[in-house]
Amino acid sequence: MKHSLSTILVILFSAIYAFSQIPSRYNLSEKTFPKINKDNSVTFTFYAPSANAVVLSLGRDYLMTKDENGLWRVTTDPQTTGFHYYSLKVGELSFTDPSVYTFYGCGRYCSAVEVAEDERDSNWYMPKKNVPHGAVRSLRFWSGVCQEHRRMFVYTPAGYEQNTDKRYPVLYLQHGGGEDESGWIYQGFADIILDNLIAEGKAEPMIIVMNNGYAVVPGSDDSFSGFESMMIRDVIPLVDSRYRTINDRGSRAVAGLSWGAKQAYDLGLGNTNLFSYVGGFSGMIVIGEFNLDTPGFKDPEKLVKAYNGVFKDSLKFNTEYKLLFIGTGEAEGTLLKDMHGILSGIGIKSTYYVSQKTAHEWLTWRRSLYTFAQKLFK
Repeated sequence: MKHSLSTILVILFSAIYAFSQIPSRYNLSEKTFPKINKDNSVTFTFYAPSANAVVLSLGRDYLMTKDENGLWRVTTDPQTTGFHYYSLKVGELSFTDPSVYTFYGCGRYCSAVEVAEDERDSNWYMPKKNVPHGAVRSLRFWSGVCQEHRRMFVYTPAGYEQNTDKRYPVLYLQHGGGEDESGWIYQGFADIILDNLIAEGKAEPMIIVMNNGYAVVPGSDDSFSGFESMMIRDVIPLVDSRYRTINDRGSRAVAGLSWGAKQAYDLGLGNTNLFSYVGGFSGMIVIGEFNLDTPGFKDPEKLVKAYNGVFKDSLKFNTEYKLLFIGTGEAEGTLLKDMHGILSGIGIKSTYYVSQKTAHEWLTWRRSLYTFAQKLFK
């Protein structure tokens, strides 16, 4: 059978284009779309022959095009490297993509696609051969503060079950707004990051406790009103009684991302008897009302009075706290750099970290955890 030169070229270029596309790592088994293209654009499909219009919402809305078989398709603009939530919309209904796994984010379950880094850049948060893996447990508990049953995720490092005489330091790690206790495992790969770091001797074996930051005292309208009390009265005592922890402030750290960073600062700096390591990723110290335009930390007089005056005596602070860590994405601006500078101006030592070419998203926070974890419990 003979083909014209133009037909051969079409077949050839189609094959080259298909080869340059890589299925997203979050696709369900045997699902080929979404696909990441060579230029970091993403191609999506959705089968809905009776729909009049389908929209992809990924950063902005993209109107999809339907073929004669009822398959809708669209290719986005090139996307930045990292993790991106998205959804599909038909009319006023917004829903998850049935071709991919879902993640709790944006206050609901969402679809997600990841524009992966070069393999050499991402191998620190991907499973490796011959690396011992820890375990992640889902632990139900009763909160007397919130008067409800709740869930936390607890990571224990490789060897925890075998080394029954060994005790471990603890990192309490919080998610961001609109997410829950599952975020640091399913979106953040915290367990894999620590498995790899511990295996390489770059981080100390530690327990990581991940709680839902939405914690309400009965009768309150504040979604976070019970968080600090719940952590102090319910969570930390339970973890210390249930797991082989080193129960002292020198072996206890707290960190979080975005709103979870604010919670980590409040918990860690407001309770000097409990924590000696504090980290915030893409989140600021909040003094008074939350305001991005005129944050309270920019007033040194307010700053030295915050958290019962923990910053008032810089020598004491720098002696008692082994690490105050501030992480941010390069594309997030200079707000947290300003915070680091203002703290330095009143004599407070902090470590400032910038994730290159990333914004307010999970790649920034994975990198921040990777860097932060290496500085803990040395």
